[in-house]
Amino acid sequence: MENCKADLILKNGLIHTVDVNKTIVEAVAIKDGSIVSTGKTSEIESYLSPQTKVIDLKGKLVLPSFGDSHMHPSQSAYIYQYQLSLHNMFKHEEYIEAIKAFSESHPDLPGIYGAGFQRSAYDKIGPRKEVLDTIDSTRPIAICSTDGHSLWVNSKALEMAGITKGTPAPAGGTFQLDPETGEPAGLLQEHAAMELVESIFPSGSKEDMKKSLLWLQKWLNEKGITFVHDAWINLDAKNIHEAYQELDREGLLTIRVRGSWFIEPKDGFLDRIAEGIELSQQVNGDNFQVNSFKFFVDQVIEEETAALLEPYTHRPDFYGQLDWSLENLISAYAKVDRANFQIHTHAIGDAGVKQSVDALLEVRRINGKRDARPSLAHVQLAQAEDIKKMADLDVSAHISPYWMVVDDYFWDLYYPYLGSERAHHKQYPHKSLFDAGVNVTCASDFFVTEPDIGWVLFSGVTRTLPKRIFDEKYNHLPDYEYVSDPSVTLSKYQVGMLGPKEECVSVENMVDELTINIAYANFLEKITGSLEIGKKADLVVLDRNLYQIDIEALANPKILLTLFEGKTVFQAEDF
Repeated sequence: MENCKADLILKNGLIHTVDVNKTIVEAVAIKDGSIVSTGKTSEIESYLSPQTKVIDLKGKLVLPSFGDSHMHPSQSAYIYQYQLSLHNMFKHEEYIEAIKAFSESHPDLPGIYGAGFQRSAYDKIGPRKEVLDTIDSTRPIAICSTDGHSLWVNSKALEMAGITKGTPAPAGGTFQLDPETGEPAGLLQEHAAMELVESIFPSGSKEDMKKSLLWLQKWLNEKGITFVHDAWINLDAKNIHEAYQELDREGLLTIRVRGSWFIEPKDGFLDRIAEGIELSQQVNGDNFQVNSFKFFVDQVIEEETAALLEPYTHRPDFYGQLDWSLENLISAYAKVDRANFQIHTHAIGDAGVKQSVDALLEVRRINGKRDARPSLAHVQLAQAEDIKKMADLDVSAHISPYWMVVDDYFWDLYYPYLGSERAHHKQYPHKSLFDAGVNVTCASDFFVTEPDIGWVLFSGVTRTLPKRIFDEKYNHLPDYEYVSDPSVTLSKYQVGMLGPKEECVSVENMVDELTINIAYANFLEKITGSLEIGKKADLVVLDRNLYQIDIEALANPKILLTLFEGKTVFQAEDF
């Protein structure tokens, strides 16, 4: 490539390539969307031509652009653009005001659907249907919790879904009941129950999905993100995968998307897997592909649906639930693996992690060893022996440092449900995963959490919320206190570090999680994830050196420039 003239050169920078040797260079030359050279600024001058655009970085930090290894972009984008978003609201009164305003401003919608209420704002039974009935009793209303595992509905939604006092809850789902009347109170828990109501709401058109995805990728590019994994694509949602396909064919995607077909533990699941395998042959563009299948082995602790090896502290005879029998899970995994597709599994509780790992080991015995790169998402609790097995199986752990904090969810849900020892010392074994050799990646689970590079860096390194996030979330809750000192023993209403301190990771670990590790998890390490010759020029310029600043400054970096395949997809006004 010595005689190649570059389209773009970035010089005089602090460029962390994130290659295997953690090489740091001053300059990078880009041609036709790919990196053709890296090195000292003087060494790159041979790639100059009169047409070459040159950016003098003046010492600014450059990294590979960021990814998000487990999120729900298509679903979330549509909610943000066309439905009701309660995200960044944190109290009941705000929810009611926003739902009422949306209802009044959209009188022609056949129903009101939204997402974003905080489950920790309510008791075990959850928000009540009567509250929504006072807003609108003639149209169905359904609001998904911010964790995505419960649905708040009004009486009309229950009526249209045929859910009454005598309706049995489906396997894997729960209807919360009014303790006095025994009637459905207004909260449906987990997908099996939620889908009974969600099915009455029409989904968006393909054109609406395209518009919302274009909005989303612009928003993600501003955050330095150019690669995501859509962790839940329904096989029947043609509006979603065709929207992705068309944007890809039209050259309009400025994010690289890999996805997973969602498979439920229902009769005929092997036939559904076969449908997904066949459909993936059509969904195979440059920047949008579906090469994976998504499973839930359990659900979440806050709804008491995560599977635990020791019982819930407040229910001594209750261990949660496993969504799949081990036999069926092995059968499903084996079919996916034989077809050379990836396995992407939601596993929260330590019993869920164990079941998934045991199933993966059996699949390896049945099918033989191959470069399969399965994934476990979240891994809130896990035994040391199962973490070791994850490493042996080359599992990627898609974890969310955003949640590795002591906050209202901790005090209201995790502490009483798990007890002091598990809540304070066993959740999110972040550093343990690294130390065992697991490929650890970073996930927001958006819409559960909005991607925020400063937040996730800070919380990964400190296991504490950034002060600015505390101020946003708790300014209406005067009882809560921010504690920055990790040596303080926290008590209720104090927000601070989640123990143990030994599970904190380094900035270098976090950068790997956000870049090369995500690429590896999706078989893209030869295309992106590091800044090396021959790879796509996907990179970000930041306003500060993340490796040499104090902890507080780590929470607030600014993205100055984002390149996707050598093209500027975001540039700050002052850069």
